Amino acid sequence: MSLADANRKYFDTMSDLYDRKPWFAKVNQRVTDELRSRLDWLGVPLVNTGSSSDVQEARLLDYACGTGLMSRLYGPYVTTTLGIDVSPNMVATYNARAQATGLTTSTITGVIGDLFATPQPGEFSGPEYYNFDLATVGFGFHHFEDVIHAASCLRERLRPGGVLVITEFLEGGDLALDENGNPLPDTAGGHDHHGHGHHHGHDHDHDHGHGHHHPDPAQADGPHTPTLHKNKNSALVSPQFTIEEIKKFFAEAGFVDLDVVVMDEKVYMEFAGRKMWRTVLFAKGRRPMEDEVKGDNSEL
Repeated sequence: MSLADANRKYFDTMSDLYDRKPWFAKVNQRVTDELRSRLDWLGVPLVNTGSSSDVQEARLLDYACGTGLMSRLYGPYVTTTLGIDVSPNMVATYNARAQATGLTTSTITGVIGDLFATPQPGEFSGPEYYNFDLATVGFGFHHFEDVIHAASCLRERLRPGGVLVITEFLEGGDLALDENGNPLPDTAGGHDHHGHGHHHGHDHDHDHGHGHHHPDPAQADGPHTPTLHKNKNSALVSPQFTIEEIKKFFAEAGFVDLDVVVMDEKVYMEFAGRKMWRTVLFAKGRRPMEDEVKGDNSEL
C-alpha cells in the first residue's frame, strides 16, 4: 500500500470527529492567535489587514487541508481559498464546515487530489491551480515522505514572490508529564508521537510521499512515515524538525528569504494515550521573483 493510500484510508475514517477534542481546540486557537499576530511576518500583501499594503485580491492554497485549520486562520485575509487533500471524507468535511459559515464555493472550496504525484495530475494543470500568493501546510511536513520534493511542488504553485508557510513540531521540544499533569523538565527531547517505531513498514516504492498529514495534530498516531529525503535513495527518518533541517530543505526546494519562528509557550497535546507538552514552530520561504511562471493566471 502506498503512503497516499494509507493516509487516505486512515483519515477517511475520522473526518467527522477529527478535531473535536477540547485540548485540540486550544491548540488550534493558540496557533491561530500566534500566526494572525504575525501577518506582517509573512511578507506578502493580503486583504483586510488595515495596512497600507493591502491588495484587492489574494489567493490561498491550503495543501493537506484536512478540516481547514489553515484556511480558517488566513481566510479573513484572502479573497479565495483552495483546499486540497487526498482524503475524500476530509474534503467533504472541509467543504461542509465552510458552507455552514455561509461562505460560497467561489470564495472557498476543497478538492480531492495529490500535488506530489509524478507526473503531475492533469486535473491540476489549469491556471486556477497556479500563481497563489500564499500556500500553507499545517502540521503535515513531518508526514511527507520526501519533504524536498513536497516543498518544490508547492513552490511551483506559487506566483513569483509568493510565500509558503508551514507549522511543525520542534525536535527536542517535547516534555512528558508527571502523574499530576505537570511537565517533567528532564524529559526534554523528541518523542515519537506515533507510539511505536519511526518506520511503519509500508511499501512506499519511493512515491515521494504523495499522501499527507492533516492540518491539525489531533490524530498523529495514524499510518504515516515521517522521513526527510535528500533524494529517493537517501532518507533520514525525522518525525520532528530542527530549525536547521527546515531551512535546509526549504533552500534545496528553491525558496529564499527563509525564516523559522518558535512559539514561546508549549502546547498540551495527547497522542495514543500519552500526554505531553510540545513546541510548535512556524517556517516560511518565498518563491524567487525570477522563477519561471507556470499556469498563466491572466484569464482568472
